[in-house]
Amino acid sequence: MTQHRQIPAIIELLQVDSTNNYALGCIREGLAYHGMGIFAHEQVAGKGQRGKKWTAPRDQNINLSLIIEPEALNLNHLFDLSALVALTTRAFLAENAPGDWYIKWPNDIYFQDRKAVGMLIENILSGQKWKWAVIGVGININQEAFPAELNRAVSLKQVTGKTYNCRELAEVLATKLIDKINKFLADPDKNAGENLENYNEHLFMKNRQVTFDQGECRFNAVVKGVTRDGKLVLGGAPREEYEFGELVWVF
Repeated sequence: MTQHRQIPAIIELLQVDSTNNYALGCIREGLAYHGMGIFAHEQVAGKGQRGKKWTAPRDQNINLSLIIEPEALNLNHLFDLSALVALTTRAFLAENAPGDWYIKWPNDIYFQDRKAVGMLIENILSGQKWKWAVIGVGININQEAFPAELNRAVSLKQVTGKTYNCRELAEVLATKLIDKINKFLADPDKNAGENLENYNEHLFMKNRQVTFDQGECRFNAVVKGVTRDGKLVLGGAPREEYEFGELVWVF
């Protein structure tokens, strides 16, 4: 049984292409351990969902990756881990700036209707055994100007008017994440149901109508919730449940 560290040891980098890439390199080279964190002051080619890039100017944002050894979990817990990370990050932001923070399926964090956080969890599997998870979290902290295509972006500074030390905030968040993850690893099935209930409580656009694109088909549907295995449940859609990657939110 791996001895789980309660406080993550964080590698601090001035610049990196992607903190997730750096973490995956540590795993390949046999240097990784459970709870290892990587923080970069500047990220020039970060990875987002669906192959999107996540860039971050120096000292403006949190660029953080955590390496997890999910030995107590099986592949049925893939979404459970994602939901737990989203919930912990949402709560962390709400502590710093009380207000309307939501989880947009599957794990983006929004303030009201604007995106503050993007996440990417990359998993290393061996058959049915889950060997490693690399949790990448990018949070807009001090940035106030965004590219035109990111017209829904928002930063913590824009919410509160305050300027933050990104490195210090990243360490606080990493400690919270590792603590929550270690408790989850101790008894995953016991905690999964409560986490899903909390996730659905904070679900973005819940019980509201949203426009979606599915290929060349566009339809309106009501967001009802998310299932234990991470499917989005819609009312009034061609189907009741959808996997991540099938839909594009049009709003």
